[in-house]
Amino acid sequence: MEIKLDADQEKELTERIINLVKTSVKQAIGSQDKPYLSRKETAKYFGVAESTIRYWATLGMPVAIIDGRKLYGKQSITNWLKSKEKPEKEHKKSPLRGI
Repeated sequence: MEIKLDADQEKELTERIINLVKTSVKQAIGSQDKPYLSRKETAKYFGVAESTIRYWATLGMPVAIIDGRKLYGKQSITNWLKSKEKPEKEHKKSPLRGI
């Protein structure tokens, strides 16, 4: 399938793509400077669903609560996740391995 655009359409599409990339880069840079994030930002930062962040909090993940608002420290969560790591040999082996 081929899509043909006239010069104006091509220019508009190019401008939209450039603006989208600029916005995404600004957001990425901005979140790197923020040590504490909202649940939504935290989920995006760690690449998981917001429900996973809620679940992790029930498992003891550090959460800062200020005036009822929950904030999640990137470094604190990273350290918490590292504390949960186990060496490869301690992982449960699948009963079907080796068959």
